Amino acid sequence: MEQHRAGQPGIAELAMQTVDDAKRWARAETAYYKALAGERGGDAGIGVGLALAAAGLVQAAVVALLVGLVLTLAPAVGPGWATLIVVVATLLIASIIGMVAIGRLRRAARPLGEES
Repeated sequence: MEQHRAGQPGIAELAMQTVDDAKRWARAETAYYKALAGERGGDAGIGVGLALAAAGLVQAAVVALLVGLVLTLAPAVGPGWATLIVVVATLLIASIIGMVAIGRLRRAARPLGEES
């Protein structure tokens, strides 16, 4: 039989209170993290939208720069050769950047413990 002082809860009652407190705590934590995720998700969405807008403007500026290069070279070598020169130079730069990017991605994806 369980012996306890008068007016004080027994072990079973204390265990039930602990379980109830843990459930309330878990619900409160879940609600907090849902609210936090909603707030951060909104910020992330706005950030992604702004980054895409910036990337679009950068792309437009690069196109304008390349067209300007073609127009600048056209009087000296003709429009066809100017276009070819700009396209080949742009593809060369893009392939160098691409190779560096692939190297970095491979380095980032290497197995743990492998130094390089």
